[in-house]
Amino acid sequence: MNPIFGTTPNDITMNLGLYLHIPYCLHKCGYCDFNSHPENQVESVHYVEALLKELKFYSTTLKSYNVPTVFMGGGTPTILPPSQLKKILDTVRQGFNLTSDCEITIEANPATIKLETLQEIHAAGYNRISIGVQSFDEKELQLLERVHNEEEIHSTVHRARSANFENLSMDLMFALPDQSTEKWQSHLKQATAKNPDHLSTYNLTIEPATAFFKLHEKGKLCLPHEDIQLEMYETTIQVLEDAGYSQYEISNFSKPGMESQHNINYWNNGEYLGVGAGASSYLNGERSKNINLPSIYIREIETKASAVDTRERLEPLQAMGETLMLGLRLLKGVSIDVFENRFQVSFQKVYGKAVESLLNQELITFNQNRIALSRKGLFLADSVILKFMA
Repeated sequence: MNPIFGTTPNDITMNLGLYLHIPYCLHKCGYCDFNSHPENQVESVHYVEALLKELKFYSTTLKSYNVPTVFMGGGTPTILPPSQLKKILDTVRQGFNLTSDCEITIEANPATIKLETLQEIHAAGYNRISIGVQSFDEKELQLLERVHNEEEIHSTVHRARSANFENLSMDLMFALPDQSTEKWQSHLKQATAKNPDHLSTYNLTIEPATAFFKLHEKGKLCLPHEDIQLEMYETTIQVLEDAGYSQYEISNFSKPGMESQHNINYWNNGEYLGVGAGASSYLNGERSKNINLPSIYIREIETKASAVDTRERLEPLQAMGETLMLGLRLLKGVSIDVFENRFQVSFQKVYGKAVESLLNQELITFNQNRIALSRKGLFLADSVILKFMA
């Protein structure tokens, strides 16, 4: 049983999620607004050394925390040699109190990983792998500017299982230009046929400062109508439930007991440390974010051992709003008892009017002192959650 995340006044043990960012990619996809940069083998050596130095810097002050989850994301972490990936995880183990059942995830691109690499990564201690599939259609993969093809998806999943990864997640994307509900349904069925333990399904969103945003503004990239997107989302829920997956978050499904514990910590607004270029942290009520550009990050770490670019201490009302915003993404919702214990306030006093309005619209449920999105509210999650952010 994984420990419960989050720190309240009555917590005996404090838990911390640890995120490690590797910013390098073979190619930046047109829809991507993450902090990713072109592969740079010379710079990446210095980057890893800087990452190790930052880890050691924080390990001296965070000894009181247990670490139930480690997540290495990017970019494309598997672009690094396995020896460097092992060195990073060894440094984490030496500096932090990892729990005995620590969930240690690494993201992988099907185009960048061989069987030998997967075997070495697993032997190093990474026990969960998240594969960026996105689509099983060659034309859609080309549209998304993915560097892998359909065959590499199948071979990568097979290799990961052969390398003894017993916890395997796949990312898929829907609501692509010209994509039909039938096409999306076929992707879901191909994915479940691979028998992953976890599936993340995201609808394509056009983010500012991306190549897709420029195309969209020019009318060269048209997404399916909102009604079609809703139909695709409903199809997602039905197909995956029929295949034995439980929806536990707006976009995430898993087999029993295989939920992403690292992400659940985020949704519970628990504490986490982000290490690497552009990584974010939330500690002791303060949010901070590192400098984005890897070269400047390296320089800052070499000179100061820290590369924090911005800091923000949350006001109580802001922290409460974010806790609800994140927690309502989970299908089980938010425990009012835990919320009131954490913030030492009356939930009814702060949010009573918003709750009454949303209950009347049947957008939320209120059972056993727990607030959650209704099935209707699930489809309108963004607008419902905004009611608690005013």
